[in-house]
Amino acid sequence: MGPPPDVSPGEASYNTRLPRHPRFSHPMHNPTASMFLRLALFAAALLLLPPLSLLLADYEWPRAAMISGDVLLPLLFAVLAAAVLALLLDAHTFRRTGSSLLRKQRAYLLWCAASGALSALLLAWLNLFVSSWISPVLSLAEMVWLAAALGAILLPAVLIARLWLAGFAGLSRRLARMPALPVPAAEQSAAILLLFAIIGLLSGAVWPTTMFWLLWLAPLLLLVALQLLWHESTVFSGVKQGDWSRILLGSLAGILVCTLALAVYRLTGGALFIRHALLLRALAMACYGLLCLQLGDIIAERWRGKTMMQVFQSKKPFPVSVVTKKD
Repeated sequence: MGPPPDVSPGEASYNTRLPRHPRFSHPMHNPTASMFLRLALFAAALLLLPPLSLLLADYEWPRAAMISGDVLLPLLFAVLAAAVLALLLDAHTFRRTGSSLLRKQRAYLLWCAASGALSALLLAWLNLFVSSWISPVLSLAEMVWLAAALGAILLPAVLIARLWLAGFAGLSRRLARMPALPVPAAEQSAAILLLFAIIGLLSGAVWPTTMFWLLWLAPLLLLVALQLLWHESTVFSGVKQGDWSRILLGSLAGILVCTLALAVYRLTGGALFIRHALLLRALAMACYGLLCLQLGDIIAERWRGKTMMQVFQSKKPFPVSVVTKKD
């Protein structure tokens, strides 16, 4: 079965599915339940491990730092700018390649928007422990709905931007022919990534000035580790064949969307203090792009495991092509 028409050329090569472990191959295996389980484990780890480390170290709960200034209208302008960018890039992608997430995968994008809102809330929660950025948000309720609104737009925008970048066939071909990188077996890689994710979530809350970088890497490492434990593909799966397109294009999409949102926020009078230098900001935006891609892959599993007739009847085409890799 070839890739569906809403997937860019070469998209199937990024999304090779790993061979399933026997314990995950039971015919009663429910992709949707598996998706929710991984997302629940992901959210629980990010919510519980940082405060647990403070409790074990007998540290006081951090007080949220704040600055004065405007936040509401500038943030709404930033959300609007990201939405407009997504609309323009999706329209250009559709005109150039016939692929369109907004036209053909609306249900998928709505699920991605919900996961984007959740991930933004979790990232704002982590920021309470390290204060990498300080904004004029005055209450917890205000922080919650502002972060959710921003994340609900950013994640779909990153996915659309990456699909737009992948539509440049020459660029995608060059990135798919880079040197291959040998990686350990899936379970060994999962154990290593899981260890570093847990260390980051525990140590970042206790030593925020020195371990903040590992705390911010922890969400991506944890999500990739969970994918490997379930024997699913990750955003890094292609590097074994020398295909770096998902990593580099996803990172570039994250930088593009986040830079635009941040620039519009500041140009419209938004107050924000960021502790880290420009290079670290760019790396953080790149990691956010990869996190969005990995979340998008997990959400796509809701459409997996159905026959073509079932997909047609439910009007839920596959948002991401899935190719089974045979030994």
